[in-house]
Amino acid sequence: MYVKCPVAIALIISTGMFLTACQKRPGARILHASSKNHATNSVTSPLHLKDLGVLPLSDHVSTTVSLGNNTQCTLTPTVLKGGNVQIILAMETSNLNGKLQSVNVARVLARPGEPFSVSIGDLNLAFTPQIAVQ
Repeated sequence: MYVKCPVAIALIISTGMFLTACQKRPGARILHASSKNHATNSVTSPLHLKDLGVLPLSDHVSTTVSLGNNTQCTLTPTVLKGGNVQIILAMETSNLNGKLQSVNVARVLARPGEPFSVSIGDLNLAFTPQIAVQ
């Protein structure tokens, strides 16, 4: 095999590797409550903070919270072994006609009763998950 320009080939391969590494993969992001809490939030963050306070949740039961501006967030918790809770957040934004404009999904791992925050879309949601005993 004859290669005319090895520098060009190396540049193309490294650019492809860079673009592949920068891709967002839905559902691949897991935040841990202990590493992302109120004390670590940046003051210069461009995200809008929405503090939901203590949020009562039940295992495997979806809860929808209105965030204003035609935006709502549906939280679906799953209690894991060891007491942690995995929460899937689906944030939906609609236009004034009610047509769906965007959907952002995040999956977080939290400890019940401990406050934390997660960035989803252009919001930084802060809350304390309180899991109901069934």
